[in-house]
Amino acid sequence: MELNEEQKKQIAFQTAKLRHGNYKTNIDLGEGVVLQDFVVQENTLAPEKMTALYFARWLLANKKIYKNKEVLDLGCGSGIQGIVMGLNGAKKVVFSDIAKPSVENTLLNVKHFGIEEKSTVLQGDLFEKVNGKFDIIEFNHPFFPDVGDKSDFISLATRDDGKLIRRFFEKAKDYLKLSGKIIMPFFEKAGPTNNPLVQAPKYGYQIFESFSENIETELHAGKASVYVIGLK
Repeated sequence: MELNEEQKKQIAFQTAKLRHGNYKTNIDLGEGVVLQDFVVQENTLAPEKMTALYFARWLLANKKIYKNKEVLDLGCGSGIQGIVMGLNGAKKVVFSDIAKPSVENTLLNVKHFGIEEKSTVLQGDLFEKVNGKFDIIEFNHPFFPDVGDKSDFISLATRDDGKLIRRFFEKAKDYLKLSGKIIMPFFEKAGPTNNPLVQAPKYGYQIFESFSENIETELHAGKASVYVIGLK
C-alpha cells in the first residue's frame, strides 16, 4: 500500500521521536485535571505527544457517555484512555493489548491511579482474551496505511494496511451490548484506509456522532476526529 509523501514524512518523524526509556510525566487534560506522574515505559507509545492526548481530553469532557458503564479499552497502550474513563465514572474497565510492554505499562498506571478494583488487564490480539459484552468499546487503532514492521512497537501501534480495522469491525458486534457504542479517534492525514468514518458502514455500523478539531501535539498537527459508532 503506497503512502503519499506527507504520510511518509509523518511516519519518519514519529519513528525518530518515539524511541525512549522509562519516564513519568504530568498529562494536562484540561478542566483542571492533570494525570500526575503518568508512567510511560520503554516500547510503549508516548500518549502526551500524539492524538491520544486529544482523545483523552475528549473522553474527560464527554464522561456522560461512559458513566456507570462497562467499558473496554482495546489496544490500550499505556492505558491512558481507560484510566481517564475509570477515574471519571466508568463502572468497570477492561484493558487489552497485543504487546506485553503495553500490558505491563497499563498495569503500572492502573495501580498508580488506584482503579485496580474496577480494572482487568489482558494481553491478546484484539478480542482474543476478552469475554462478555460492553456498553463502550474504545479503540485507538493504527492510523497510517502501511504494513510496516510488526516486530517494532512503533510500527505495530501506528501502521496497518487495513486488515486490523476490518477484523475489528467484523468481531466488535459480538462484544457490544445492543445499545452499546464504539468510540474511535482518527488523524485525518492518514487517509481513508483506516478511517472509521469510511470503514464502519461497510460492516453494518453507523456513525452516531463525530467531533473534529485542528490539533497540535508534539507529533501530530492537523485535523483529528472522534467517532461514536453503533450498530444500525
